[in-house]
Amino acid sequence: GANNDALKLVLNRAGYVFNPQKQILFQGVEFRDFTMSFTFTPYSAAEADQVKKIIEKFRMYAAPKRNTELGKNMFWVPPAQFEIEFVYAGQKNENLPKLKNCIIETVDVNYTPNGWTTFGDGKPVQTTITLQLKEIELIGRDDIAAGY
Repeated sequence: GANNDALKLVLNRAGYVFNPQKQILFQGVEFRDFTMSFTFTPYSAAEADQVKKIIEKFRMYAAPKRNTELGKNMFWVPPAQFEIEFVYAGQKNENLPKLKNCIIETVDVNYTPNGWTTFGDGKPVQTTITLQLKEIELIGRDDIAAGY
């Protein structure tokens, strides 16, 4: 206690500090997660309908499904998996890392990224959707060397 603090003070004034002997122990790896954000600016109410359908699909496949075969509401089927590829000029973009199969953890929709404005029927003129994705396989050095 006090003696230890006094010793630290004397050593500190002499220009010394105790080595804390800290170490890091490897305890494994975590699944990688990614955030992807898309802003839609439809030019018409018809295009706004398409944006609404896109958002509904992402929300739907991010959620689990009830399995009614083995009892009503007793079991769930996990959310959908997504194979994501980055494409440029119709080909895989080798300038970006590859992703293992992912699930969508969260879907965040902002219907007012630049303030509230709508078409005449109330559909928003701009919508931003943000997806939080998580890979379902762990990545190691060999995967990184293979482009992941």
